[in-house]
Amino acid sequence: MKTLGVPAAVVGSLLALSVVFVPTVAAQKGAGNFPAGSFHFTSSSVDFSSFGGNMQVFLNVAANTDVSQPVGQPQTTTSDTEVFLNLFDYTSGTFTSACLLLDHPSDFTIDSRLNVATLATTLTPATPTCPFSSPLASTISINGTWTGNGPLSTNNDKSSYRCSRYSANSVNRSLSNLGTANLTVTIGGTPTALSSTQIGLSSNDFRVEADGVADPGCGPAGIGSGPIAAGKYHLFGLVANAFFGMPPGPTNQISLDENNQVANPIGGTATTSQEFDLNLSMFGGAFNGFGCWIMSPSDATSTGTTSASIQTTITAQSLPCSNSFPGFGVNYPLKVNVSWVSNGPLITVHDQNTFTCAGYTASTDSRVQSRSATSTATVTMPDYLGNPMTQSLTGGLGSLTQINQKIEADAVEQQACLIRG
Repeated sequence: MKTLGVPAAVVGSLLALSVVFVPTVAAQKGAGNFPAGSFHFTSSSVDFSSFGGNMQVFLNVAANTDVSQPVGQPQTTTSDTEVFLNLFDYTSGTFTSACLLLDHPSDFTIDSRLNVATLATTLTPATPTCPFSSPLASTISINGTWTGNGPLSTNNDKSSYRCSRYSANSVNRSLSNLGTANLTVTIGGTPTALSSTQIGLSSNDFRVEADGVADPGCGPAGIGSGPIAAGKYHLFGLVANAFFGMPPGPTNQISLDENNQVANPIGGTATTSQEFDLNLSMFGGAFNGFGCWIMSPSDATSTGTTSASIQTTITAQSLPCSNSFPGFGVNYPLKVNVSWVSNGPLITVHDQNTFTCAGYTASTDSRVQSRSATSTATVTMPDYLGNPMTQSLTGGLGSLTQINQKIEADAVEQQACLIRG
């Protein structure tokens, strides 16, 4: 299982490190670095999807409150209740897709423990819209009731971010529940009753304190997520990414993923694994193809987040990366030489996360260090006549990221804890 793949921009922000190898419950607020100050974001939401009779509906309702106080500025509070609606009426053949802001936020209610939520509202062409959304073409009334039936899951996350003279500390608490819902949608005076036995209710409370001014080279940092069985786990490695060019011109990407895993599952066999992956994607230039291959560890060198290099030859016998497919548009032997040199400030993220649901617990301690980097590369492979062709790539942008993650899980995670709305 490939677990340490982190994009070059190192996706997310200080708050994107929220859940590692446990289910993400709610999207956290914002992207990038917060200005110096205090910020508090809360959200409670429900979803609904169903097909019945002559209508197919997807609905999400979210009540949001943002309290912000940048240093030297007054505190501001904004609140809204958003309704995102996708509806297809088979009788009339009309499709409606819109994001709307309730004129009367009290039309939507949800209790703090996610047991019951209700929506009773009438949406019209005059109902305010979210940015970039079009207004409704007709009036639609919606009446619905959501009932949570568990298991209720909680996710507590604490994260610290450091880069040069900038720092930010965040705390996030999320709840989620599963349940059932009944909805009545009325269009043109004709009601349609719908029900769903697979809905989600969720809430999120996120706070961040930031200090200083982020250097232009201070990017975000984060890791992916997924479930894990009871036991103790240690995952660590280096991710080096290089990007050359930009659409609509030729675009090329080369990355090195060093994945080290030590697993001690309860009742299972302890295992240790290591995999060095070369990921290549080239389009619009001399070569057009892509692939991911396992290469020899001796073909890669690094000095942490300061520098790294690859000198490797991929043959037709080289194995594809775990959970990957053979390369496409690539002729063998494929020779790749790449070097990375850091050119930005050191970014550090420390994240501690605890997830609980129906007796299952998972605690994660994640540490990430990252720097932006410049890169150069040469790629050589034969043309269709077998003659070697070389493409030189310069001025590449990318990153060098070290990841160290420890996880301890207990009990068996129920299927219902994996599916959250």
